[in-house]
Amino acid sequence: MIDLMMKNKWGIGLVALLFVSGCQSDPTLFERLDASDTGITFTNQLTETETANILAYEYFYNGGGVAVGDFNNDGLPDVYLTGNQVPNKLFINRGNLHFDDVTEQAGVAGRTGSWKTGVTLADVNADGWLDIYVCYSGSFPAEKRKNQLFINLGSTNKSQKEVQFREQAEAYGIADAGYSTQGLFFDYDTDGDVDLFVLNHNLRGYQRKEAAYLKKEFDADAGDRLYRNDGGHFTDVTKEAGIISNALGFGLGIATGDFNGDNKPDLYVCNDYVEEDYAYLNNGDGTFSERGKEMMGHFSYSTMGVDIADVNNDALPDIFTTDMLPEDNRRQKILSWPDNWNVQQAMLENGFHWQNMRNMLQMNQGMTEHGTRNMEKGNHLSGQARLEYPLFAEVGQLAGVQATDWSWAGLLADFDNDGLKDLFVSNGFVRDYTDLDFVKYYADEQMNGEGKKSRKSLLDHLQKMPATPTHHYVFKNETAKGNQVQFANKVKEWGFEHSIIACGAAYADFDLDGDIDLITCNTNEPTSLYKNQQQEQQPQNFVKIKLKGDGANAFGIGAKVYVYADGQVQYQEFTPTRGFQACMYDDLHFGLGKTPKIDSVRVLWPSNKSQLLTSVALNKTHLVEENKAVPFEPSLLLPKEKPIFKETNVLNFTHHENPAIDFNAQILLPYLYSSGGPRMAKGDVNGDGLEDIYVGGATDQAGQLFLQTNSGLFTPNTQPAFEADKAFEDRDAVFFDADGDRDLDLYVVSGEYDVNYAQLQDRLYLNNGKGAFSRSLMGQIPEIMLNKTCVEAFDADGDGDMDLFLGGGVQTANFPYATESHLLQNDGKGHFVIAQKWDLGLVTDVAVADINTDNAPDLIVSAEWKPIQVLENQKKGLHFTLSTVPSVGLWSRIAPADLDGDGDVDFVVGNVGLNTALKATNQQPMTLYYDDFDQNGRLDPFIAYFNQGQVYPLAGRDEALEQLAPLRKNFIDYKSYSTATAEEVLGQEWSARAVKLKVNELRTGILMNEKGRLTFKPLPLTAQTSPIYAIATADFDGDGKTDILLAGNQSNFRIRIGKTDANQGIVFKGNGKGDFEYLRQDQSGLALKGDVRDVQTVGNQFIFGVNNGKVQTYFFSRKTAK
Repeated sequence: MIDLMMKNKWGIGLVALLFVSGCQSDPTLFERLDASDTGITFTNQLTETETANILAYEYFYNGGGVAVGDFNNDGLPDVYLTGNQVPNKLFINRGNLHFDDVTEQAGVAGRTGSWKTGVTLADVNADGWLDIYVCYSGSFPAEKRKNQLFINLGSTNKSQKEVQFREQAEAYGIADAGYSTQGLFFDYDTDGDVDLFVLNHNLRGYQRKEAAYLKKEFDADAGDRLYRNDGGHFTDVTKEAGIISNALGFGLGIATGDFNGDNKPDLYVCNDYVEEDYAYLNNGDGTFSERGKEMMGHFSYSTMGVDIADVNNDALPDIFTTDMLPEDNRRQKILSWPDNWNVQQAMLENGFHWQNMRNMLQMNQGMTEHGTRNMEKGNHLSGQARLEYPLFAEVGQLAGVQATDWSWAGLLADFDNDGLKDLFVSNGFVRDYTDLDFVKYYADEQMNGEGKKSRKSLLDHLQKMPATPTHHYVFKNETAKGNQVQFANKVKEWGFEHSIIACGAAYADFDLDGDIDLITCNTNEPTSLYKNQQQEQQPQNFVKIKLKGDGANAFGIGAKVYVYADGQVQYQEFTPTRGFQACMYDDLHFGLGKTPKIDSVRVLWPSNKSQLLTSVALNKTHLVEENKAVPFEPSLLLPKEKPIFKETNVLNFTHHENPAIDFNAQILLPYLYSSGGPRMAKGDVNGDGLEDIYVGGATDQAGQLFLQTNSGLFTPNTQPAFEADKAFEDRDAVFFDADGDRDLDLYVVSGEYDVNYAQLQDRLYLNNGKGAFSRSLMGQIPEIMLNKTCVEAFDADGDGDMDLFLGGGVQTANFPYATESHLLQNDGKGHFVIAQKWDLGLVTDVAVADINTDNAPDLIVSAEWKPIQVLENQKKGLHFTLSTVPSVGLWSRIAPADLDGDGDVDFVVGNVGLNTALKATNQQPMTLYYDDFDQNGRLDPFIAYFNQGQVYPLAGRDEALEQLAPLRKNFIDYKSYSTATAEEVLGQEWSARAVKLKVNELRTGILMNEKGRLTFKPLPLTAQTSPIYAIATADFDGDGKTDILLAGNQSNFRIRIGKTDANQGIVFKGNGKGDFEYLRQDQSGLALKGDVRDVQTVGNQFIFGVNNGKVQTYFFSRKTAK
């Protein structure tokens, strides 16, 4: 063991400083040290010329790299920095945060007249000394782009512990001449040595029409490379290993981790532009399978950097990627490209994946079990098997880390030693290359009046390119145990308010005082070393694990460490290459807060050997050697509990949404209102004692009836009446006895955003008693040619027959105007008349319940831009009184249940959640302004929300001007629009006459019933990951208390809001008192995909309707659902 709590001049100086400046502001967590004190005097200085600039080479401002490792084996982490145009530098740590420049004698300055990028480290020749691998790129000949490998020759002076290196990339076969960004060493074939992945990028852009073709083509210079270590020499195995190596891969970041728990290293590759990121699963046979689209619902668009770490201490590796979304409104509006739904759909149709310009936090949901339904044999489940891949839930917006401007390295590490990994993001760009005003100016300047290219100097153009200095971002992890991850911005408190431009970043405990320091490779100014002052200010417990591998992987790359303490586990994997163009070899550091002892530490090696350490002392470094480990089965570390749900395949139906694009009518819509189905209805239609299912169809797709068999299968039953009406869009349906003949008839409501009015008529299908349906006669139901969203049957007037409530939806192509909601009264023989009309807004769902226990059914209505509305039945000739629950939301679903066991009915209410760009609170509500501002006969919706204390429009300039052409004269450029508040954009006249709707609650929650008074209570943060469109309640764990299941997602938000898909079926266990706790995904067993729009329970089967996708079914294995 090595005691690293060393005293040094920094600690003594800090105590003195605090003593003499007690009246001053509190010191920050990090102190930025002066280069003259540290000796790290390196500056990545860029010199722009006519041939060397960002207009000639798009990655000109991507900055230098940084690597941290102990090159001379003296126990102190040293620093290596790459310069794009200047020589690289090696600094040896002499202790007390002082470094010496030994570049010249070490021989590692790199090639002159070339462009250096990232750097990574490994003991390539297995001699116990760290070697250096430097990448090259730029507009240079192949000979100058060859990557370099500096082999460490070891210490040449025992007293000074100096080192020398010899360049040997050619000899080892890894002088890759592609346009390289970064290298990564890992043992992908688990043969005990380190292999190499080289991340490359292209220099030229492509037209969209070329992209689909190029996706499948191999490219020798731009494509990524995998080199297998064959014992002293590396072999290119890119093609046979299944690595994508095409011209579209603009690779910027790379990291490795074990995504699926099989103890084999997987890969995450970040791609700029249209080509999505790659997530490779290691097949264990020397090959990889790219499964990113299956594991993740969407990616960052211009992904820069990546880190893989366990963010919420569930022993699963999560993934954080960086992009370019600014935090403030001005930069968002001036740097973000306009929404173009049609282009996005075209890319999806050509095989590309969903992407959005923001940071992404992908939370690993674990490996769920699933069953396969054998339709021929009639077995519900033909056995259980683990999914081939884990699912990830993207929650960056919920966590608060989505917008950190032009970001590079995202690094996850426990900076305050409290046991949770915090987040640091390096930031900055020399010039605002994507400033939309400059883009337009440059395009115009490139062409003179005759359409010919201008000869104006490129340097003249560069001088006109704006520059906006930004600061780094740092976030404290404030995740509560068992809850969804949450971060708090600590830029000010932790000492990162200064403006800077830095790309490569790394961390290490440079002064060995027990906390993690930071270093950034800055552009055009000296490198910054940030000293962490946690242990001086508020000491916390920690432990460090130093790994010593057995054989050629001497540093233990890929080894996993689990630290068990205080009823929790912390998990880390030793994967040095992470962030952006960076590598960090340092002991694995685990903060422990005030935890008094460690229960145990388990180390799992890539060789499937392991050891369990007990009596592990705090505040020490513990050396763990692989040669003392014993064989171990990695699957023993996976969850053992049998999940509640098992996937089945008992009902085969695929919903096909018609390709309506509502944005063509109203470009400022928040999402496509045409994508509301499929809703479902259940009931025994043929009198065999088994409940059957009706699944609604989309336009030009008939709804489908499924009859349940004794084996639990649902078989399709063709109904000519349904086929005849396939032109209608089914929005909801209900089985009930309409005509008093004691069988179940079917009422289907029609709805659509933009459609022929004749297709908005509802349909009543009458049952002949044997399950055959025919459409009712003309006049049996009223003609209501309006968009509708939901239907519910109930005895409104107490006369013994079933009446109908019809919920109104958006007026055709006229959001946010809503159609009226209706109450249809039944004469008992299946003839219905309109008995009541209400203006309830954009209704989304309705529940029937006796709220006030007066034995009369009441209506509880959810709607967008409205509070929850209660229509209380007065039992006096269809008289209802309207009241509301205070919070105004974008309410989407409502389901009744007794959630606290007091005998009355409570409600679960779905909302849009907190994981979108939409933000609203009581103090800072979201506002919808609307009017026909430009007098063209259609409403103009204008959504605005708070950002840094001001109310700004959600829409960018292009979308706003497309909806409201008169604004062009007021906002002739993006700069003028970028600083305008919502009311400044609309102007005094339009703002004054606009109708304003405000939302102050976006959370999904429950309405607790206290003697007829409903009070809203939000569900835990995990419920807020996506909009909710399906709710089920049951006692899932057999404890006699009601639990909750939520499903949803929304793929059809406007691009600026982005796709939300983090809900894979979320279960909350109830305690019988109205409190709920999230059940982990691998314990629930749910792995839903897509936009779920409904759920029905039939016996032990849960049936989920998915918009534009296949119905998904699960068997509930614990207890029959209520």
